[in-house]
Amino acid sequence: MTGRPEVTGFPPPDMVPDLGWLGPDYVAALVYDLTQGLLRQDPGTTVLGVRCEARPELRPSVDPAGVIRSHDATFRLRVFVQDGTGRPWRLNGQWTYAGRELGTSTASIRHFWRLISAEGV
Repeated sequence: MTGRPEVTGFPPPDMVPDLGWLGPDYVAALVYDLTQGLLRQDPGTTVLGVRCEARPELRPSVDPAGVIRSHDATFRLRVFVQDGTGRPWRLNGQWTYAGRELGTSTASIRHFWRLISAEGV
């Protein structure tokens, strides 16, 4: 991928402080992770834009002491890409981060994409 994709619709980090476990710039992390996943499928892919279609759905879970130890964050996205053959696509889906054992030495963060629709444009 060359250049930076256009990114819109994401709430500013200070409006979603519960996403601090994703780092200081959750949007950059999400776009990077999403792009790497798409490039694994088609190394010629170019991500042109990523639009967050709704406020992220946040699902924290607390341990018996009341400390958040797991947290899921799901983003409804519209992703504009150009595949390796040059064909443009509009992908609609959900990107989810799943943080587990947060705040401990065994913390882990997984992510996954659920494609809802793909339209050639």
